[in-house]
Amino acid sequence: MLDKRLKKICLICCRGGSKTIKNKNIKKFLGKPLLHWSLENISKSNIFDRVILSTDSKKIANCAKKFNVEIPGLRPKNLSTSTSHQFDTHKYIFKKLNINDNNSIVCVYNNNPFIKSNLLKKSYNLFKKNKFKGLVVDAAKVDGDYIALKQFQFKKKIYYPYRNKFLKLNLNRQTLDSYYVNIYNLRWGKPSFLKNFSKYKKEIVKNHNRYLLLKKSQNFDLDDIEDWKIAEAVFRKYEKEKKF
Repeated sequence: MLDKRLKKICLICCRGGSKTIKNKNIKKFLGKPLLHWSLENISKSNIFDRVILSTDSKKIANCAKKFNVEIPGLRPKNLSTSTSHQFDTHKYIFKKLNINDNNSIVCVYNNNPFIKSNLLKKSYNLFKKNKFKGLVVDAAKVDGDYIALKQFQFKKKIYYPYRNKFLKLNLNRQTLDSYYVNIYNLRWGKPSFLKNFSKYKKEIVKNHNRYLLLKKSQNFDLDDIEDWKIAEAVFRKYEKEKKF
């Protein structure tokens, strides 16, 4: 059982300066600000004792005010650039609000409407079943055409970083081993794992962690306008058919 002294915290980080999609975090997705979808899903899950929004944007902060969410001031500019490390933001928030392993477990949740309340519940139940050890991270199966062994880079000439393993691959992808990739739309863990990326990486490769496997319909990145339009079409279809 979870120690009653430990609070279940959801941390959602939303930066204001998105480069590929202007005002991405509050841009309307099927008629509602993107952030509203996420905060509604978090609320419907009925899991969390505290929901914390970290942002550098007054617009984003104002957009979240109708929800029961804590906004501990605006994030410093040095933690809000396109090259800022998200784990440094976690560390900043944990220190500011005195969040530590002795009083909290944390779910870091990316602003993504496809991570519905039922997935939050499943991820929490995985963590609970694992006696709140290690980490729980969402993951997806990698299509056989896109596994790392087939990837190459352009360095004046084409360069295959996994050349030797690539040469041993079979043509038929059905004969390939199954590969999976961490998505990081949500991740559960102790604050100490989530505030230090080196410690996080050392923990994630251990075999006692658990993974929430996402379907293709649950795994969408919103990196540009083309992604956005496709995601809206897919989301509308699955919402209508109640397949989420």
